[in-house]
Amino acid sequence: MPTFAFQNTTQLNYNNMPRKINPDLCVSCGSCADVCPVGAITAGDASYVIAQEECIDCGACEGTCPNEAISEA
Repeated sequence: MPTFAFQNTTQLNYNNMPRKINPDLCVSCGSCADVCPVGAITAGDASYVIAQEECIDCGACEGTCPNEAISEA
């Protein structure tokens, strides 16, 4: 699997597995949206949501969530 660097600080793995956010665990802190390199994460009605068609499957968001609300779809 190809790997690429994001802002020279975080290694991201491109693994063709889009992420999803569990709305029951999301506290809407926005940390995931802040690190998404393509802006695929936006605030929804009850939690943040990931646009699956825009997600590049890098995994940057998964490690930033304080409640572990993000997982592979």
